[in-house]
Amino acid sequence: MTTVRNILDAVDRLAPFRLAEPWDNVGLVLGDAAAEVRRVLVALDATEAVCDEADRAGADVLLVHHPPIFQAVDRVTADSPQGRILLRLAREGRAVIAAHTNLDSAEGGLADLLAGRIGLTDTQPLAPARASRRFKVVVYAPEKDLPAVAQAGFEAGAGRVGAYTEVGFEASGTGWFTPGQGASPAEGEVGRANRIAERRFETVVPEDRLAAVVAAMAKAHPYEEPVIDAYALHDPPAGAGLGREGPIIGSRTLADLADKTKEALGCESLHLAGDPAAPVMRAAVLTGSGGGMAEALVRAGCQAYVTGEMKYHEVQDLVARGIGVILGGHWRTERVPLEAWTPRLAEAVDVEVRMSEDETDPTAVR
Repeated sequence: MTTVRNILDAVDRLAPFRLAEPWDNVGLVLGDAAAEVRRVLVALDATEAVCDEADRAGADVLLVHHPPIFQAVDRVTADSPQGRILLRLAREGRAVIAAHTNLDSAEGGLADLLAGRIGLTDTQPLAPARASRRFKVVVYAPEKDLPAVAQAGFEAGAGRVGAYTEVGFEASGTGWFTPGQGASPAEGEVGRANRIAERRFETVVPEDRLAAVVAAMAKAHPYEEPVIDAYALHDPPAGAGLGREGPIIGSRTLADLADKTKEALGCESLHLAGDPAAPVMRAAVLTGSGGGMAEALVRAGCQAYVTGEMKYHEVQDLVARGIGVILGGHWRTERVPLEAWTPRLAEAVDVEVRMSEDETDPTAVR
């Protein structure tokens, strides 16, 4: 049986949730992780139209790019559009998983897919992901008890490395301890220096799961006072980060890149700022909202920037710096690569996964 947890794990392998920006809200935002899943519907937003489509398709999970809950809320009522949608999804028993800036940043995610479509090569993150923090957790237990202790840690979130789960290492050793008065040791005798054959087990744990993993291991451990160590690791994910930048093969102008972008996005028009005849040897792309990247673009030596939307004066600033700007629309620059990414999720799970066919661009020119 495939569960919501299995879908979450698959998304985490493809686009690790730890890559999300601090202000973001990704992962399971509504529903029961233990619930059975037969179908998944992928969309940018949890709109009424998408909810209708999920109902017709019999989807148990709605995987959205934009989280329906960004910040903490003090009430969910039918008095707001957001509240009505959340109440409906809860009433229908549908889980909602959000994969937002983690999917933007991940290798093979939205930025990579759009960069490939517009002709960028040998790309690097425009804004490399901050170093994530993981811990090496080490525990010692009698050989007969170690499997249960390790499994408790795995179920709490330990041992996940890329596409692998339940990753760990064990070795033999001898545990030393002297139980004092009042102790009730599972092994050995009170008041005596004991030497017990033990197994050392170690695994990796992301920072946000550390407390849960240590608590789970301690609960499953036979000892009154189990020794569980946690060593901080620094693990910057290679190739991950917001946006992508790289050279364009062949001689191109800003107008050429705009035409290539229209083709990639399947649109007839877009916004262009800068000299259409200006040469472009190196460009960058960022799906959705692309503000705040001026310094990164300058450092990368880009002559052009493809994104969804930006503030008026930010566009002016980039053009003044000699960087042409191509705005393809927030919805379209995310929707097109999301369609290309959805088959990857389908390959990673044992249930039907389909892209929404009913959602539309709320800002489309009519």
